[in-house]
Amino acid sequence: MDLSQPYFSLFELPASYAVDTQQLTARYRELQKQLHPDRFASASAQEQRLAVQYSGFVNEAYTTLRHPLRRALYLLSLAGMDAKAVAGQHIDGGFLMQQMELREKLESFHDLVDPDTVMEHLLAEIEADWRELEGQLAQHLTANEIDAAATAAVKMQYLDKLRAEAEALESELLER
Repeated sequence: MDLSQPYFSLFELPASYAVDTQQLTARYRELQKQLHPDRFASASAQEQRLAVQYSGFVNEAYTTLRHPLRRALYLLSLAGMDAKAVAGQHIDGGFLMQQMELREKLESFHDLVDPDTVMEHLLAEIEADWRELEGQLAQHLTANEIDAAATAAVKMQYLDKLRAEAEALESELLER
């Protein structure tokens, strides 16, 4: 196994934002059966080390391709854009204002009479924005518009963090 091969090649998938998750998972299980370190318990120390490395590589690749945001950033890296360049993308003021408004809503949840309904609407809004950005990202990647794809990925990072915070707050509210 070549530890420098693209993750998509490892899983026999096309290098695309859209991923067949069933094929990804099936190939992952197949690779884990072949490469899991437990299968090499009676092998030489070198073979055991290689099995650990290969298994780690497979796990990292699977985790990356399974998670939409990580997959997007990985595709951008394959296109030659490192994490620093992605993070340096210009984000329009309208998007940033929208993020501030959503954060203000999130911060005011403890003061609301019916936070459950507001939380439901907030999460739906975040999800709708996420889906729109996913479409833009896929379109830009297909058209090889790497800077525009990177901008969509950065916006997805904002939404991903906001969604995680909203879900944590929702869990906190449910525990009351």
